[in-house]
Amino acid sequence: MCHGDLIRIEQVMVNLLANAVQAVDGVDGPLVSVDIEEDDGNWRCVVRDNGTGLPANSEQVFEPFFTTKSVKQGLGLGLSISRQIVDALGGTLTGSNRQDGPGAEFVVTLPKREVIE
Repeated sequence: MCHGDLIRIEQVMVNLLANAVQAVDGVDGPLVSVDIEEDDGNWRCVVRDNGTGLPANSEQVFEPFFTTKSVKQGLGLGLSISRQIVDALGGTLTGSNRQDGPGAEFVVTLPKREVIE
């Protein structure tokens, strides 16, 4: 992994966290969590929130220009670009509604490689 990869991963994480923070706006007892673990030779990062969750067809959120936000709050490109970045790094980015309560869960899985800076 090179320094440029770290910058792109940072872009993905900033987008996921910004979306989570926006999702919990107005929620009583807002919660955003991030868990990172090593899993079978991969890094697995899970970003969870207790907001309103995803639409019924959660894959739709990765389509360019799809948004559930009101006008002027987003273009609907963040998750599409984030998935492209993760794909280019040999990983996966998925999103779903949480099984343990309200909100959404996004999982980034990236192959574990030596970091070169």
